Amino acid sequence: MSGNGWVSEAPCAGDFRFTPEETTAEAPTEPLVAHLAVCRDCPFRAQCIDLVLPSASLFDGVCGGRLWRNGQVLATCGDAQPAELRERGRRPITHGTEAGARAHNRRGERACSLCREAGRLAQQARRARKRDSGT
Repeated sequence: MSGNGWVSEAPCAGDFRFTPEETTAEAPTEPLVAHLAVCRDCPFRAQCIDLVLPSASLFDGVCGGRLWRNGQVLATCGDAQPAELRERGRRPITHGTEAGARAHNRRGERACSLCREAGRLAQQARRARKRDSGT
């Protein structure tokens, strides 16, 4: 299934919830480990990792058949494969740079204030170079 349409088809869709307090423990709590059972037969684990990018976003919670805390795996469901951990999705944006402004633009989203300012300064510098070169 292309796009994110699979999200509503995932076994965790709907009433599956956990509280943020459960994710702050250094060791996995029993309720959170029980949530991993939902992931066991899920056909969307790799897509889930790709959507959330848990290690890049320092994610806390259950994603892709794993329990995450600060982007590190604390526990896995029984049949989770290491290859599923590869984050194939979007790279994180380097905010406050011209490249960050372009990344926001490519994603079709409004750039954050840091990236807008960096883009503005880069454009100003390009115009000054062009003006100084006489073309």
